[in-house]
Amino acid sequence: MTNNSASNSWQEGLRLMNQCPVCHNDFVKNQAQVIEETKGSNLVHLNCKACASTLLVLVVIGPLGMSSVGMITDLSFNDAKRLYKKSAISEDELLNFHTFLKNQQFNFKY
Repeated sequence: MTNNSASNSWQEGLRLMNQCPVCHNDFVKNQAQVIEETKGSNLVHLNCKACASTLLVLVVIGPLGMSSVGMITDLSFNDAKRLYKKSAISEDELLNFHTFLKNQQFNFKY
């Protein structure tokens, strides 16, 4: 396998995710954007041109073959790339935010 084919092998994994899960139109594969590329996996951002849905796909390439899993998201490519390396929210941060919301007086008008 040449270096070029190894670096593009994630595109083969996208064949498993060939249709938009929302509108079932075919994805345009050459418009997929790589967020993170490692030796055994690639995180790819796909945008459906028909319905504007966005999908993040993890393509894993191992000794037994290739697999992929996708998730619908509202993140743009730039947002996904920016947030990818951010640390997860801690339990303390979540509890602090819950307390903050609980103590607020919201006056929503419908």
